[in-house]
Amino acid sequence: MPNKRSRKKNGPKFHCPQCNRRLWRVGGHKYFIFYQGKSEIQHGFGLTPKKASFLATQNSIWVDRDVWLEEFFCEEHGKIWMRLSRSEEGKITTRLARREDWERTTSTPDPDTPNCSVSEFTYRMSRRSHPNLINRVYE
Repeated sequence: MPNKRSRKKNGPKFHCPQCNRRLWRVGGHKYFIFYQGKSEIQHGFGLTPKKASFLATQNSIWVDRDVWLEEFFCEEHGKIWMRLSRSEEGKITTRLARREDWERTTSTPDPDTPNCSVSEFTYRMSRRSHPNLINRVYE
């Protein structure tokens, strides 16, 4: 009985919203979304105003463990950031991440800016190919 304990086959499979090809997880972290203040807590968790104000007075920031951002890879479109949300039944729904989602997470790498640890020269050189490398013939 091969793969008796493998859980990979039972895991959810995600598809690209533009080309409908399968998306592959990059293997990064899950960046959970947080809510701050009464109105955000009320809309984020779907609570009544009274319960939201009670939670806001208890703690200023609430993290939603059922909604997170994750990075995926599409063969045609490259890196794609998706917002995943788990329902009470355990079903996971996806949509493309928006700018507001990044504002509600911490330590999430911004996809619009390059890696800050890479120098500008290295970043610029990695975006173009060198003419000597293209025409080189290996013997």
